[in-house]
Amino acid sequence: DQVAWLDGKQLHKPGNAANNRAQLAASSGKTVTFYTGLALINTTTDREQVCVERFETRFKHLNAQQIAYYVEKEKAFDCAGGFKMEGLGIALFETMRGDDPNSLIGLPLIRLCELLTREGVDVLAPPSFEN
Repeated sequence: DQVAWLDGKQLHKPGNAANNRAQLAASSGKTVTFYTGLALINTTTDREQVCVERFETRFKHLNAQQIAYYVEKEKAFDCAGGFKMEGLGIALFETMRGDDPNSLIGLPLIRLCELLTREGVDVLAPPSFEN
């Protein structure tokens, strides 16, 4: 799962348009840090791997009209931070910093591939099926 932090406080999923606008206004011109948790369990060996990916987003200075337009178009009420990076939300940012931008969407795929490799799974190799 994922959590977002702004000025030492957790941002929750906004739930509605008014909260979404308020969250984006508070984030305007500031850095919001996202933490995305990932767990992989190998059911054959019972081995668990757990990690947290950190990703920082620096929001542009946004005016009320831009925020209202974004909220109307995306309706990201169920998203931590109140945006969808894979959509119009990318236009909200000035800079982004982290190892895996997929963590903002909710699944850090680079780290997942690394964890799978540790378990002997090569995602770039064709599967071998045993009878």
